[in-house]
Amino acid sequence: MSTQSVEQLLQDMMTQYCDWSSSSVYPDMNELRDVLTLLSDQQKLRILQQNYSIGVSPLHWAAVRDDTEMISTLLTSLQSSADRLKLLMVNDKYTPLHEAAHHGHTESVKMILDCLTADHQIQLMSAEWWGETVIQKAESTRHTDTVRLLTEYQHRADNLMKEKDGKF
Repeated sequence: MSTQSVEQLLQDMMTQYCDWSSSSVYPDMNELRDVLTLLSDQQKLRILQQNYSIGVSPLHWAAVRDDTEMISTLLTSLQSSADRLKLLMVNDKYTPLHEAAHHGHTESVKMILDCLTADHQIQLMSAEWWGETVIQKAESTRHTDTVRLLTEYQHRADNLMKEKDGKF
């Protein structure tokens, strides 16, 4: 299979996944994983960073749906934390982490943060969605378990960064 046809297959899978009218249609995860292994991180990023029929990226949609298998598959398909962060920061208004926190999807929040280095966790958690950080977003929707988890990650990441910088 040519690279172009593999890219088109991934594009088609993500288009179908993000189609609001067929919201119960999920791609075959084994096929998706196979397709992802055939592409470079740059090829994956180009396709996965797009906004699809409902105006969001596949990772945003997975976070809204609390689709932990899709979140894990997409994020672990990228080799570096920096590329994962690029995928997570795709929308200038909000991130998939904000979506997961807003909906109280604590396991999705955990999966997203676990795939990043401490400095990338801090960068993602400080991003704002309509003037609110991810912790503020979870607080505003009263998802206390999610707030608790985010606060733990924030403290842990802060401490790791202090240690790294020799300030601990």
